[in-house]
Amino acid sequence: MISDMKIGRRTLLKGATAMATVTGFGIPMTPAFAAATNLRAAITGYNTINTLDPGKATLIPEFYVIWSLYNGLLKFDENMKIVPDLAESYTTLPDGALEFKLRSGVKFHDGSPMTADDVKFSIERVLDKSFASPNQGKVAAVEKVEVVDDLTVRIHTSKPFAPLLTFLTNARTGTQIVSRKAVEKAGADGFGKAPVGTGPYKLAEWNAGSGLKLAAHEDYFGGAPAIKTVDIPLITEEASGVTALLGNQIDLTSTAPAADVPQLMKNPAITVLRQPGLNTRFISVNLAKPPFDDVHFRRAVSMAFQREAMVAAVIFGEGVPLNGAFPPLLGDYFTPGPRDFTKFDAAGAKAELAKSKYKADEHAVAVVTWGGSWWKRFAEIFVAQVNQVLGTKFTVEVTDANAAYARQKSGDFQAGVWGWLGMVDPDEYVGDMFHSTGWRNFGKYSNPDVDAKLEAGRAALDPAARVKIYKDVEAMIMEDVPVIPCFCSNIQNLMRKGVEGFSQRPYSNFGDQFANMKVS
Repeated sequence: MISDMKIGRRTLLKGATAMATVTGFGIPMTPAFAAATNLRAAITGYNTINTLDPGKATLIPEFYVIWSLYNGLLKFDENMKIVPDLAESYTTLPDGALEFKLRSGVKFHDGSPMTADDVKFSIERVLDKSFASPNQGKVAAVEKVEVVDDLTVRIHTSKPFAPLLTFLTNARTGTQIVSRKAVEKAGADGFGKAPVGTGPYKLAEWNAGSGLKLAAHEDYFGGAPAIKTVDIPLITEEASGVTALLGNQIDLTSTAPAADVPQLMKNPAITVLRQPGLNTRFISVNLAKPPFDDVHFRRAVSMAFQREAMVAAVIFGEGVPLNGAFPPLLGDYFTPGPRDFTKFDAAGAKAELAKSKYKADEHAVAVVTWGGSWWKRFAEIFVAQVNQVLGTKFTVEVTDANAAYARQKSGDFQAGVWGWLGMVDPDEYVGDMFHSTGWRNFGKYSNPDVDAKLEAGRAALDPAARVKIYKDVEAMIMEDVPVIPCFCSNIQNLMRKGVEGFSQRPYSNFGDQFANMKVS
C-alpha cells in the first residue's frame, strides 16, 4: 500500500497526473488479472516519439518500442554476449567479409518473407548519405553488401572495422532489418509512422503525445507471443509512473525515480530491477560559442563542482561519479579515479579561470534541461555549485525533452544536461561524440589527433591494442574537456506483483522483452 511506502511527497502529488495520463490513453481501470494477455508497459520520463523507423530514430523512447517491432542480424543475450537473431549463424571469410546465414521462414508483419535482399537494402539505406541516418557512421566502413542467395548475405568492409558486430545488433544501432517493399511503398517519411518489421509485435495504434498500442505478430519466427497486446502510455514524470504502478494502472515501467528506489524495494507488491548502467551523464557544452570556446574556461567549470555530491543529491546514490568518457562496466577501457580536470578543486578551478580570456561573469550561461525529474535537479545542482565556486552567472533553463534535443542538434545552446546509453564497444562512447564527423558531436569538437586515434581504434582487431588506443583517446579528450563528465547512473525497472519474464540489460532495454513476459 502507498501508506506503507513512505513515498516522497513529490511522488504522491503526481498521482492525479499519472491517472489522467494513463486513463486518457485508454487503459481500462480494471484489475490486471482480468487481462492476462495484455501488458501495460509505460515509458516513463519521456513524452515524445517522433519515428519508429530504426534508420531515423535518435531518442531513447523510440528505441524502447523499435526493439519490439524489429530484429537485427544479431542481438545481446542476458550476459551481454553477441548471439544470432535473424542470422542463424555467421562466419568471417578469408578475405575478411562477414557471411550471415539467415533463418528460414521469417516473415514481416505484412506476411511477406524476409530475405537477404531486405538485409542488403536495410544496411545500404543507413549507409546512404542522402538518407541522412544518424547511425550512418556505424556502417561507414561497409564497402559492399552481397546477396549470395535468399538466405545468405555477405558484408564486405573497406578496412578492418572492429565494432561492426556490435553495430549489427538489435540495440540502439539503427541497423534493424526493414522490409524493402514496405519502405518503398510508404516512402522514407511515411515508413516511420507505419513500420513493418519482423519483430514479435506490430504497431496497432499510435496516439501522438499519449502512447501506442502493439499487437502480437502471430507469425513471429520465435513463436506467437503469449502477450497478445501491449499498451505503452507515455508518462512524462518518472514519479507519476510509480503512482500509476501502485494504483494498478500499469504493469511495468521503463525507468524509476532514484529517490524512491530504496523504499520501493521494501514493497512486496513491486519488483525492482536495478543494476549499474552502460551510460554516461554529462554537461554538453557548445565549443562554437563563448564562453565554452575557451579550454581554460571549460576546465575551470569542470573542476568547480563535486561529482560525489551530485551523485548523492541528483540520483540519491544510485550511481557513481564519472571522470572520463567510459562507464565502469566497460571494464579495461574504464579508468578509475579522478583526473586533473575532472576532480573538485576550488583553488585549481579559480587558477584555471584566470588563464581564460573570459571573466567569470562576462557571459550569462543558460544550462538547458527538461521536465521536473532528476534531469532538472541535475542542472540545478551543477549551476549552484559552479556559481558558488567561480562567481559565474549560470542559470537553469527548463524546456521539454524534445525541444532540448532539437537545440542540441541545431547548436542552439551554450550548455545542457545530456547523456548516452551505450553498449559494449568503446567506439560508441567516443567515436560518435568526439570524432569531428560524429553525429552526436553537438558541441563541434575537433581535434585531428583524436580523429586519427579513433580511426586506428576502429581498425584494430587485437583487444589489448584497442584498450591502449581508446584509453589514449580518452586521456586526450579529457585534457580538452569538450564535455563535462558527471556520473554514471544505475538503471531501474519496476514491475507489479504477478508480472514476470523481463530480463534487464545494462543498456536499458525494454520492448525486446515483451514477448518473454507473463502477466497474471
